[in-house]
Amino acid sequence: MDCKAVFDLMSDGVYYSARELRYGRVPGLFLSGRDYQDLLDYKASLAKGGDPRVVPLGLLGWNGNPLFYVNAASLLLLKEELAKLSLQDASEQGEFLSVRLADEITKSRIYSEIEGTLGVESVPTTHKRISELLEGKRKAESRDDVIVTNMGRAIDFVATKPAFNKENLRRLYDLLSENCLDEDEKLLDGADYRHEGVEIDGYHGCPAERVGECMDSLFAFVNERLSDSRWYYVLPHICHYYLVYVHPYFDYNGRMARMVSLWIWLLSGQKGFPPVVSEAIDQRKSEYYAALRETRDAHNDLTYFLLYIYGVSVDYLLTYQNLEFIEGNLLSKGIVWSEAERSHFKKVLISYNGPFLSKDFARFIKVPMSRQAALKYLNRFVECGLLSETPLNAKTKAFDVRRDALRYLTPNLRK
Repeated sequence: MDCKAVFDLMSDGVYYSARELRYGRVPGLFLSGRDYQDLLDYKASLAKGGDPRVVPLGLLGWNGNPLFYVNAASLLLLKEELAKLSLQDASEQGEFLSVRLADEITKSRIYSEIEGTLGVESVPTTHKRISELLEGKRKAESRDDVIVTNMGRAIDFVATKPAFNKENLRRLYDLLSENCLDEDEKLLDGADYRHEGVEIDGYHGCPAERVGECMDSLFAFVNERLSDSRWYYVLPHICHYYLVYVHPYFDYNGRMARMVSLWIWLLSGQKGFPPVVSEAIDQRKSEYYAALRETRDAHNDLTYFLLYIYGVSVDYLLTYQNLEFIEGNLLSKGIVWSEAERSHFKKVLISYNGPFLSKDFARFIKVPMSRQAALKYLNRFVECGLLSETPLNAKTKAFDVRRDALRYLTPNLRK
């Protein structure tokens, strides 16, 4: 099968990964290394214009690979589902979920960033602690606390909708990283970006001498499209990937990328579900890194990254709607669940991949706890009618999510 035929197959159906194209039995193509390289070259040629399915981005590809994405059928379906669900929810509830649950989403966003730091296990950071830090009721006592206050200040900053430019990006970076960088991670005095090369997970970042022109291309790209409704859903995610791709700082690139995606969404004036949910990425980090690698290995074909982002966004929109549905049902029975119970069950829903054990639950919620403590939560969920249990032996039982307790089934629950 020639390059055009393979590309047509992917754009009309499943957008196969490199591994699936080369070794997967489902497409059954078994492309050789040379054939796969020819496919990459073919897509790059289409990115220069001429095929309406391929959207060239015009951002500076510092390693010679143009940035583009493909309006493949699978991507369009996810995009349409996300828009439909968001609008339907707003119509039924009277306001967008991102508005009515703004406080919870903000706290969960910060909490997920804390979970990704090395010091999380040493400080019992909770949503309550986050609230107290953000409201000034508690002083920062650890690096994790400093990260919380920095995140709060950064969110407040982008909420003012400052212009997207070099000066404000540096301001955001300073807010996020203040008092959290080691000496060798700091920028030179007066510098906006790093002054040396970096390598991350086997990939080189943009050469230091070219970072400035790359970032200038991003500012121009965004500001030319902010008022164009055709770019509303995709623009924040393009910025997210581009910051990770360029890697303009020694550290905090991922956190900056996620915060910039929120910034761009706010500047667009949209009220739908926030484009990138940090907690979704944190819960399914292996998929996130896989999407970044696939995009990079496919020579900046952002279709792979967008498929991941839209997929987790749909999952999280449905998850939040399910939590509201569950909470309403529990209240009608006189049952009130704690903030921790709500947070833990949310992570069960988004992490679900079939029946699980108590040790899996501890892994889902990313909180060190004994087996007895985990079972206490799980048994509570069983009592509330949210989980079912199946004894495996005298000492062990498996738990499963009860579909009849939910309003919607996310893709991972439909399997």
